[in-house]
Amino acid sequence: MSSVPQVGTYVSADKNFSFKISSANPSNGVIAGAYQANYSPIGSFHTEGNIGNYSWVFNKSQGRDGVAPFNISFGGSQRPDSRPYCIVDTWTGAYLTNNTIQAEGSRAFVNSDGVVQVGSLGTQTFTLA
Repeated sequence: MSSVPQVGTYVSADKNFSFKISSANPSNGVIAGAYQANYSPIGSFHTEGNIGNYSWVFNKSQGRDGVAPFNISFGGSQRPDSRPYCIVDTWTGAYLTNNTIQAEGSRAFVNSDGVVQVGSLGTQTFTLA
């Protein structure tokens, strides 16, 4: 059973999204790594840094401190310096005992021409590549 998200790259079932966990800090729940979306209104995009969070539901009194399943969120955003657009992908879900992630995604895109797109990325299972 996992006590923190396992380090590695998780790929969505449709292969359009990936989420790399480089480190997961159990003291504050911050996940560092990278997020990749293979399609969007701007094409593919990539984000690196602190890109997610997780939090446990089990504790020491239950004899199961910090183990899966637990909540997890991750995603990425991009806004170039000249600000022609901003795009944000957000995924929320659960990290399961078999080291997979079941998550629902959403996206918001706005550009300087006033185009606005907000919608669902669907529900995906992310597995270690």
